[in-house]
Amino acid sequence: MLRAINLFFKYILIVSCSFHFTSCHSKTNDELIDKPSGEWKIEVDGTPVTVHQARVSKYPHNQAFEGYQRPVSQTEIAHFACFDYKKGAMVRITSPKNVNECKIRPTEFGIVPVVKENTIEFTLSGPCQFVVEFGDHHEALHLFANPKKLTVERSADARYFGPGTHEAGLITMRSNEMVYIDEGAIVYGAIESENTSNIKIVGKGILDSSHMNSGHSISLKGVSNAHIEGIVVKDPAHWAVVPYYCNGITFDNVKLVGFWRYNADGIDIVNSSDVTIKNSFVRAFDDCIAIKGQKACYDKQKVIENIKVDNCVLWNDWGKIIEFGAETVVDVIRDVTISNCYIPRFTMVALDMQNGDRARIENVHFNNISIEEPITENATLKDEPLDTGSWGRTVNLEITGTPWSQDNIRGSINNVYFENIRHIGSVCTGIALMGYSEEHKVSNIHIKDYYAKGTKVTGTSNLIRKNNYVTNVTVE
Repeated sequence: MLRAINLFFKYILIVSCSFHFTSCHSKTNDELIDKPSGEWKIEVDGTPVTVHQARVSKYPHNQAFEGYQRPVSQTEIAHFACFDYKKGAMVRITSPKNVNECKIRPTEFGIVPVVKENTIEFTLSGPCQFVVEFGDHHEALHLFANPKKLTVERSADARYFGPGTHEAGLITMRSNEMVYIDEGAIVYGAIESENTSNIKIVGKGILDSSHMNSGHSISLKGVSNAHIEGIVVKDPAHWAVVPYYCNGITFDNVKLVGFWRYNADGIDIVNSSDVTIKNSFVRAFDDCIAIKGQKACYDKQKVIENIKVDNCVLWNDWGKIIEFGAETVVDVIRDVTISNCYIPRFTMVALDMQNGDRARIENVHFNNISIEEPITENATLKDEPLDTGSWGRTVNLEITGTPWSQDNIRGSINNVYFENIRHIGSVCTGIALMGYSEEHKVSNIHIKDYYAKGTKVTGTSNLIRKNNYVTNVTVE
């Protein structure tokens, strides 16, 4: 039996395993610079809210990097806005044209809009992040209702960026330092920190990396005890936010939007432990949240453990929502919990493990996950149309060599728990479990309360497929 589930899984953009240098020249001449949009009007209890533009992927299109960036003809302009949540406040959106159809995702939030010609009104029950769609996923409006206060206050000696535009370039942080990007600030640049401790990146402003031609928006290497909260991260050149061999990193109420470039992942956890991502929103072009072990980092940190993702809204336009791998050069990835997350849009697989190297992946819990609609329109790999018949998969667990494998040792997947997984979208291609050999199996997979399009899936369902190297799968 073939170990790979679908050939196209192997063609996601090839990832460089080296670290990335960052420079500050504009990456393209035809890209959009963030500016307030005059087309949309948003008010919260009558108070105007600034609406920003963001370039996003129009269709799921990818190719191996050939030395040039993705053309903007494959993209479109979406919009986003941030405001403080106020109990009972009326949110009023005025569209530049009449609204014939409107849906707010995640649908399980239960936000019901009242539409009158070109206006949309609704109230919220608490701080949250969500997307307003008009007929389909194109040109969506992303809204981020923040808690009124951050959990940390601005320090007296913080590196402060106030309201307005700042050409900051590359910001290098030292130990015990805070970067504060205030509400109304747009900081063009990126942030890096290496071999430091006790750093904070906070505020309600925007970190926009559209003027950087390489590197990450936030790069942390060997950092312990970092807190990133409140900010919007926009338009990275590559993987957006990456802790390499770090410990004790918290992301809280971080919003990632405006991703369209090749290989633009959201948050990639590389050879790091004790990482928490909570109350956050990610719309990435490629994988939203990836847990990786890279050979270049193996000697620095050989164990990935204690990873928590909770109460997040996750959308991607290519690849996977949650991805373990495909690079897994660590001894073990363990004690990972993904809980209370909402997936309004995705493409191939929602919850994925591609164990392409030596790692033992064990004790992983997926709890209370809502999965909605896949994007398959005009899917292409370079110039060739893709067969998307298997897209919209809930779960894929696989041990196999991949184009990104960095050693010749295979690992295992053991003790993975899925509970209260609701695949409520119109397309669901189920669960696939694929071991590698008798010595490298997928084992002890526990599925409880898995629903596909409203129907509870049983152990005899053809929505659960496995090969001969899978043992002890329970479904209840």
